[in-house]
Amino acid sequence: MNPRRFILFLRSRFGLFLIFVAILFAGVWFFGRHQIRDRQAARLAPQAGTHVNLGQVSEPLGKGFEGGIPQQAVLRHSAQAGGLVPFNPPSAKPMAKADPEAPVKPKKIRYESLLASYEAPPASVPAAPLPPKRFIPFGTLLKCKLVNTVDSADIETPVIALLLEDVWQDGELVVPANTLVHGTARAGRIRDRINASGAWRFVWQDGRELAFTGVALDREYDQEVDGYGITDGSAGLKGRVMATDDFQELKMLAAAAMSGFAQGTQDRIVNGYGVTIPGSVTNGLWQGAGTVFQTYAQRTLQDIQQNGYYVRVAAGKEFYVYVVGTVDPDKAKIGGAAVLQSTIPAAMPAAAKAILTTNSKG
Repeated sequence: MNPRRFILFLRSRFGLFLIFVAILFAGVWFFGRHQIRDRQAARLAPQAGTHVNLGQVSEPLGKGFEGGIPQQAVLRHSAQAGGLVPFNPPSAKPMAKADPEAPVKPKKIRYESLLASYEAPPASVPAAPLPPKRFIPFGTLLKCKLVNTVDSADIETPVIALLLEDVWQDGELVVPANTLVHGTARAGRIRDRINASGAWRFVWQDGRELAFTGVALDREYDQEVDGYGITDGSAGLKGRVMATDDFQELKMLAAAAMSGFAQGTQDRIVNGYGVTIPGSVTNGLWQGAGTVFQTYAQRTLQDIQQNGYYVRVAAGKEFYVYVVGTVDPDKAKIGGAAVLQSTIPAAMPAAAKAILTTNSKG
């Protein structure tokens, strides 16, 4: 760097400012070091009113060593006087007599630990739960009769059925006839069947409710021949396939035919490049009509595939409910509250039979 430019830079305002800042920081640094030294000197200096004699001995070294016996540790009052107390071995002094007035310390009584006499109780083995006296075992087929009409076109259609026969197990009446059985039919269909599986619920005449899991199966029984059909026990509720519109297929076919007719009546020219359709008013009208009919035919076909057909199971259809799991009727509840076994009337089955008999006669 040119010295002249450096001197001119230092004479400028910015250069003078830098010189001022440097001098200011240097002064602060020197002042700080001076303060630190003063603090260290004040901390190391002796306190006022005390005088320490370094390297001086106030007592002769031979004092307290009479007879070649080492001296005793300095007591508190001798240390204040600046002297040493001569040491006498413990064997040279007479045994100090016990003070009769000194209190006698009581002996400590030691007790045996409580943990030594504690015996852990034997581990309790949980008792096995008792089996229920009456229950519906896994795989029982409940014969039911449909009360309401079920359509596969409806979403989450309720299935309300009536139990046709009493359910017995080991000589015990578990569920009486005429008990309501509620379920839910899923949307959609499989051929001519409606799927109804999942959660079901018993509803007794006295208001008790009990949920269980089951699957609806078809029941095909012929009263005249006293026999069962080939589809008896197959999955789903068997019904009748219904069409949303009886003429929907005819409309689709007519629209497709009109679309083909409109496209086939257009004027064409055969040349070296092949068959071409010249632009004209007549061809434009036929092309537009053909497009309209083709679009209508496609929409009709899509509607037929989605909502064209559904399955309807009429009321009065008999079917089975296949029980998945064990059903314990003692766990039934009224309004969500548990019911004690003693509160259930013992004459309930007889009353149910009497009601059934009255209904059948009427």
